[in-house]
Amino acid sequence: MSIKPINRPEDIVFIINPSLWYQNMYPSGLLCLTSYLKDNNIDSIIVDSKLSSKKITFNQRLKLIIKHLKKIKPKIIGLSTTNLEFNEVVKINQAIKKINRNIFVIIGGSQPTYRAKDFLNNGFKFICIGEGEKTILEFVREIQNQTFNWEKINGLAWKKSHKSIFNPPRQLMSEAEINEITSLSYDLIDTRYFDINLGIIRGLPIKGALLLTTRGCPFNCSYCGCNLIFGRKLRYKTMRNIETEIKYLKENYDIEGIWIVDDTFTISQEHILGVCKILKKYKMIWGCQSRVDTINEKIIKIMKESGCVQVDFGVESGSQRILDEIIFKRTNIQQIIKAFELAKKYKLRTLANFMLGLPTETYEDLEMTKKLAEKIKADVYLFSIATPLPGTKLYEMVNVDIKPKEYALLSWNGSPLTEKLNKSKIKNLIKEQRKLSKKFLLRYIMKSVISPNNFFILIKMKYKFKRFIFIVKYFNKLIFKHD
Repeated sequence: MSIKPINRPEDIVFIINPSLWYQNMYPSGLLCLTSYLKDNNIDSIIVDSKLSSKKITFNQRLKLIIKHLKKIKPKIIGLSTTNLEFNEVVKINQAIKKINRNIFVIIGGSQPTYRAKDFLNNGFKFICIGEGEKTILEFVREIQNQTFNWEKINGLAWKKSHKSIFNPPRQLMSEAEINEITSLSYDLIDTRYFDINLGIIRGLPIKGALLLTTRGCPFNCSYCGCNLIFGRKLRYKTMRNIETEIKYLKENYDIEGIWIVDDTFTISQEHILGVCKILKKYKMIWGCQSRVDTINEKIIKIMKESGCVQVDFGVESGSQRILDEIIFKRTNIQQIIKAFELAKKYKLRTLANFMLGLPTETYEDLEMTKKLAEKIKADVYLFSIATPLPGTKLYEMVNVDIKPKEYALLSWNGSPLTEKLNKSKIKNLIKEQRKLSKKFLLRYIMKSVISPNNFFILIKMKYKFKRFIFIVKYFNKLIFKHD
């Protein structure tokens, strides 16, 4: 095979799945890939909602993508997906092959890492497994050099004729290598991500951004497959790189807030103190995910003083048996109660994540969960239905074969698959989940969307008129149910 040299940014295209275009959480993973390529003198572009400011249907968005690809004629296309977008990325790949079968399409992300063979059996020829920067760089260079020695690329699964080949796994990047990435690719995504919205810090209409300060998770929760991609050892960004990124976001997008997207931000006290100092310097309001066993009063106090307004905790269950034997959470009920008491003492908003329908869960376990939910008095409650994603221990526990075309039905909010996958003693999980969500809905609205605390936070900030217009439009959509 012979291709023209790769010498334009448009030769390498990363596509944000069209169904995700109008969400507020932009894909940090793709920014990492494009930044790493740029540091290695390879430019690329990202195709996203810049193609259409209107919230059109998936099929209409796909037509726009294909029209754009025909115009720019890329040589390499990268996609990323979770289980929810499986059917959509298959459709996108099919559409790309119709316009040019010689385009190299590679897909990565959580679901391709967990179940690469499902993608190889559904039209994809190349799969990036695990952490993607080095794999993508080597993939591009094989095409640049027209050597096509796919077997040399660790972390790559690929199709040769009708045979699926899995190369050796890719070794995770070292902390030093992560901190050598200096380019910032925010200019490649739609600027609307940095407009005022409610999605960065739940319920607060601010101009915000996402920040990743660590990779990896040392814990082993049965419902999560994070460490299959990023490993168990935490790798930290340096304070210098974190400050550079926040300063860039502040100067170029005038952001007011940060959501730290680390799986668990509050593991290293030294790291927390360093990040808090930077966030305070740039007068950011911010929030993060935490574990109830990784915080104490000193940390909570410093977080509050540096601008933290919200902490999300994975409570999961009020049953110690479920926490120990099914989730492997390594937390206890007293730690949960203490964490919420500390957050309340320092007036930090809290979000409590709960799961219903875990294997072997009984009505007695569920009653314990309800009582704990009442006791901790969180500001926001999320009640999810335990969902066994392929690649996780929970999937093995449930032991029900899920077909790739059913992946999109694996929803934490319930789906036609819910009862089929229900290995608890609780019947009609969707009904139980909606009942609990409804019970705490008013508290969520009062404490999150129309909280007086929000008003006092926002009144000190810029863009008051723009924010007022946003809030009016938001409630107009909420009441009258239209875009």
